Amino acid sequence: MAQLFSLGIFAPMNSEDRDKQRRKELMLRGVEDQLNSGDTPEVRVHYERLLSLGHSDSEARELIATVLAFYIWHTARHDDYTYSDYVAELEKLPEIDWKDDDKDDA
Repeated sequence: MAQLFSLGIFAPMNSEDRDKQRRKELMLRGVEDQLNSGDTPEVRVHYERLLSLGHSDSEARELIATVLAFYIWHTARHDDYTYSDYVAELEKLPEIDWKDDDKDDA
């Protein structure tokens, strides 16, 4: 057991790691909600597309969660970013290109 601690397997997480893990869990829960909702059928379509491209269930969900986090970030900033924009970003998966998205932050 001590060896597992020394390998970092059971090492306690610091607060930053816990916060990061919590955010990830929340985003994945959001993806799960969208996959099961009749209000967001596009998410299921792109999830299934990612699976058909050979991505695992967890990889597909994490890719979608990344785009969902981006959508939430824009919404919180009151940017002109709509659900249609979110779906357009899902269409680009598995590629994620943020290079034009930080132009307002410069």
